[in-house]
Amino acid sequence: MNKLPVAVIPAYKPLPIVINIAKELMNSNAFQGIVCVNDGSGKEFDYIFSELKTLGVVVETHAVNLGKGTALKTGFNAALHYFPESCGVVTLDADGQHLSKDVINIADNLLNINNVLITGGRVFDNKNIPLRSRFGNKFTKIIFRLFSGVKINDTQTGLRGIPASLLPDLIKLKTTGYDFELDMLIFAKEKHYAIKEIPITTVYENGNSSSHFNPVLDSLRIYFVFFRYLWVAILSFIIDFTMLEVFMKMLHVPDAQSDSQIAQISLTVISANILARLVSSTFNFILNRRFVFKSNANIFDEYKKYFVLVIYVLIINNSVFYFLLNNDALQDITGLGTIFLEITKLITELITFFITFIISRTIIFKDK
Repeated sequence: MNKLPVAVIPAYKPLPIVINIAKELMNSNAFQGIVCVNDGSGKEFDYIFSELKTLGVVVETHAVNLGKGTALKTGFNAALHYFPESCGVVTLDADGQHLSKDVINIADNLLNINNVLITGGRVFDNKNIPLRSRFGNKFTKIIFRLFSGVKINDTQTGLRGIPASLLPDLIKLKTTGYDFELDMLIFAKEKHYAIKEIPITTVYENGNSSSHFNPVLDSLRIYFVFFRYLWVAILSFIIDFTMLEVFMKMLHVPDAQSDSQIAQISLTVISANILARLVSSTFNFILNRRFVFKSNANIFDEYKKYFVLVIYVLIINNSVFYFLLNNDALQDITGLGTIFLEITKLITELITFFITFIISRTIIFKDK
């Protein structure tokens, strides 16, 4: 039988309401224990953490502020140490945004479901929610769905139920701030944990003025989590672009002076593009399979599908190439110099990049 979960509360300069939250959770009998992490709040907040200790809360302390992600990982470590038989942890914020009934509901679900990361999804259609929260979350959930294929309403919720089996690996993640919460979702998806979202009440007091979230710096850190997953595509593009230059030099692209030479340029550039794509697509397939989508399916079955995708993309890619190279208006403005060809290549890659990524995620390397 699963043991009750542990509540983990990261706290940086918390409001006194965190004491009431702890009391309500203690009295609910839904938790084996509570861990609160004082993330370098300063001496003026010591009275709050002393009161929490009096209630029986395990308080871990950072000498300086290390960020929400680090505070959560400290809490996970304490939960594993003091409550090793627990089924997992339920994380919640210290500012009163999460109602006790919602926290307890997440705990009950975690107790009865295995290998599932549970999130409390806020509803962002309420006009009382600050604009920065509404816009930031909607943009992030679109990008998250594009990268992961998982549709959830709230990617940045602090209310989560995390299975104990996932905690040791989460502690090792390098992200330390608010970006850790997004990294957690992506990592759980990679480890084949299902993600279940449960609607919760959205509470914002005084426009969420107690939040320590920096709209600029913390948002950049969050989106950098996505950029890490683009490195294979960036490397593939560099190889593709470099090989195109090499093959165009080998095939001797002529200077444009007549219609016949423009036709020859089109044929030469398209031929060079095909050769370059054959080289880069092999590289892209291997790295995507190994590092991005982490597939364990039959490599030959996946490669057959990937090869068909490469052919379709080449048709689209070269059609765009041909149109741009034979557009009279563009020729009059730019000529057909090397810079124009490189810009053309960049435009065609941007057009086909998202198509390739989505098909790779949903068809070729999809989870079984």
